[in-house]
Amino acid sequence: MSQLQTPPDQKAAYPRYKLIGLFLGILVFAVILLIPSLPGLPRVGQSVLALVALMVVWWVTEAIPIGMTALLPLVLCPILGIAGKKVTELDINLYTSYADPSVMMCLGIFMFSACIVKWGLHKRIALHVVKLVGGKPTRIILGFLLATTVISMCISNTTATAMMLPLAAALVMQLGLTMQDGMAKALVLAIPYDASAGGLATLIGSGTNVSGVALMQELSGQEVTFFEWLKIGLPVTIVLMPVIWLILCKLFKVKETKVGDSSVIDDELSALGPMSRGEKMVLVIFILAMLTFMTRKYTISALFPLVTDETVAVIMGLILFVIPVDLKSGVFLLDIKTAINGISWNTFLLLGGATCMGQLMSKTGIAEWIADGMGFLSSMPTIVMLLVLGTIVMLLTEVCTNLVVAVAFLPMIYGLAVTLGFNPFLMMFVVTLGAGCAWMMPTGTPPNALAFGTGYIEIKDMVRAGLILKVCTIILLPVAMYLISMPLTSLF
Repeated sequence: MSQLQTPPDQKAAYPRYKLIGLFLGILVFAVILLIPSLPGLPRVGQSVLALVALMVVWWVTEAIPIGMTALLPLVLCPILGIAGKKVTELDINLYTSYADPSVMMCLGIFMFSACIVKWGLHKRIALHVVKLVGGKPTRIILGFLLATTVISMCISNTTATAMMLPLAAALVMQLGLTMQDGMAKALVLAIPYDASAGGLATLIGSGTNVSGVALMQELSGQEVTFFEWLKIGLPVTIVLMPVIWLILCKLFKVKETKVGDSSVIDDELSALGPMSRGEKMVLVIFILAMLTFMTRKYTISALFPLVTDETVAVIMGLILFVIPVDLKSGVFLLDIKTAINGISWNTFLLLGGATCMGQLMSKTGIAEWIADGMGFLSSMPTIVMLLVLGTIVMLLTEVCTNLVVAVAFLPMIYGLAVTLGFNPFLMMFVVTLGAGCAWMMPTGTPPNALAFGTGYIEIKDMVRAGLILKVCTIILLPVAMYLISMPLTSLF
């Protein structure tokens, strides 16, 4: 009798680090779950902490596909008596997290990206971008970095990332780079990193900023204007931008990448010929979509208050199915097969799992439990206190959504600052801005998850680059606020 043979695509050995991660995650989960109650943390919070630890270990090591790890709350929470489909005293319905607005927004963006690729618009745009910024690898990275940062100051970080990633992916393909090339990794990582850094600059840069300011004003009774935020956030962004560029270029050895001379770009542009009807239509919709995202708050939302960026993204994806390119032949801008193939379902599930995890940490008191253990800050000098506070917040934000971190910490930080006689705004801005500095994990922010969804980076790439950037940010954020922002604003 002949022996069963393993299919060719399944012959690769299971990496040792994944095997270690598989059992380590289970071990950590069991230990946290079975040890006596942790002081100050409800039993349900300890169960969630065990689940979070398991998910983080498996996400970091990719012991199983990360999209499947993201589904663990749907399995373990009902078994552990934490939450389920029914809304309990925790006011949590697990399943709604997987249809969170940010998840739906990514769905619309993925469909639009698939349409761009279908009609080849990405090739033309990518070639023009290369021609504009120059042919040197480091200058290409810098060009995308600057563009993403500026866009992210005006619209959400997720939207800015979603608009720039298709261009970056197209450029990588056009230059003939592979997923193993350092420049491809650096280019894809530069976009979410600088979207997050750019989002720190302005009050409207991210939802965390807006929510943080709302809490600051409610707690203190003092207004935080757009201009005051700019004087605090913009210096931080300006400090972080060159650091991100240098880290990515050095870590991934971008200078060693061979991209050819600029004449190749001109030849490729000529070979594309004139734009097709479908390409022109996609370009028009792309421009209209960018303008809509940038002005939505002051135009569409003024007439329809319930319309958000997520609504616009889904509309943008759906409208592609009803605009004909050749009505007689039944050809539309987008077809269902192209749309389905263009959606990163791994990222879709990852975002849902991250949102669910953040909600569980907030509702079961874990975030507050961590924040309550920070009374030791009172005996430290101001700059040291800011460094310690920034470190705690920026580590926690890797496994919990930015908004949850800010909302959980700000009330406690305000009370602590008032009690100790410190300026509460200085500490609250460190918390709010630090919550936006998630660099290490795809689950840290939707931009990170979107970048991971391109397939050009692995979790180990993001962890390696993010760890170095995290250490730099932990130092630079409080120092920039203390030395640059403090003299500029009347809030500190």
